[in-house]
Amino acid sequence: YGQRYGSLIKIKVENMREQHTALLDEPTMMPEPTSQSKEKQPYGIVTVAMGSGIKTLFESIGATKVIEGGQTMNPSTEDIVKAIEEVNAEKIIILPNNGNIVMAAEQAASVVDQEVIVVRSKTVPQGMAAMLAFNPVGTLEENEENMKEALSHVKTGQITYAVRDTEIDGVAIQKDDFMCIADGKIVSTNAAKVGAAKQLLEALIDEDSEIVTILQGEDATDEEVAELVAFVEENFEDAEVEVHAGNQPVYSFIFSVE
Repeated sequence: YGQRYGSLIKIKVENMREQHTALLDEPTMMPEPTSQSKEKQPYGIVTVAMGSGIKTLFESIGATKVIEGGQTMNPSTEDIVKAIEEVNAEKIIILPNNGNIVMAAEQAASVVDQEVIVVRSKTVPQGMAAMLAFNPVGTLEENEENMKEALSHVKTGQITYAVRDTEIDGVAIQKDDFMCIADGKIVSTNAAKVGAAKQLLEALIDEDSEIVTILQGEDATDEEVAELVAFVEENFEDAEVEVHAGNQPVYSFIFSVE
């Protein structure tokens, strides 16, 4: 992106693996899992993602196994059990990244004969924040505490369109309107995708916000993303902007505000 828009937009796409490695003082990163390695790793992280870009992002920051699922195709308890069994690790942490998957994850954790915990991430940004709080040399208890704590430090925004006329949370919604969802609650609607996205960013970003991450959905164009980056930089100059191609279905944009 930086090259594409030149100096017009000082866009910052940070490599999250570098960020994570820096946090951990390098040598303790989890070894890359290979199908040949018979030796059990101390930790495995199983996470759920929708969209090839989000899957790649989770892998780049250390997820051992990414189950492809999401809003419309939630993995079953059986899918999660299978993923746990495929991970060759002593302790396993599950990040559901969706409120509708938390119960299946907890059921899966309870039926396997392994040490498994579920960190109840309800959105992709929460899952990423939890991953970045993971310490491969920490105890399971420490990691559980730190990863749960990280969930509360990130705000999630999602832009999706309405499939019918309805009213939710006191907001009147018309078919094909774009809905602004802040931490699971519909806060407003807009007939225009970018207009909705700007409304939502204004609702999420405050003077304490430091990093705004935009995950670009499969129906969002580079021009729309550039417009949002410019909007954030003009209106919230203290916040840094990161952009990643999430390629997620259903949500044109997912925003993470930390």
